[in-house]
Amino acid sequence: MRYRWNTGSIAWLVHRITGIILTFYLIAHIYVLSHLKDPEAYEKLMSMMKNPIIKFGELILFALVLKHVFAGIRITLLEMGVSTKYQKQLAYAGALIIAVLWFIGAFYFLQEVF
Repeated sequence: MRYRWNTGSIAWLVHRITGIILTFYLIAHIYVLSHLKDPEAYEKLMSMMKNPIIKFGELILFALVLKHVFAGIRITLLEMGVSTKYQKQLAYAGALIIAVLWFIGAFYFLQEVF
């Protein structure tokens, strides 16, 4: 028997994967911040954060957060009783909103680089 992937199962899987990635990021973020007691080390880290590669990583992180948030909203709506026949429309609407918000956010993120 072969499993059929549909919009809902892909959205569920992406939500779980983004949650795991964000958990690891949060652990690493707290670890790094907890070791910045020296003002010189802090200034060194802040100057490194202006690197275009780091800014690109922040854009990826921003996309992951947006995807996770809107997948969570979609799941919440489905659990509140919104019919599953609207699952595909909810996923597409979420993707469109994510894209718009990401481009707006990218404009502000990249404004510091260029």
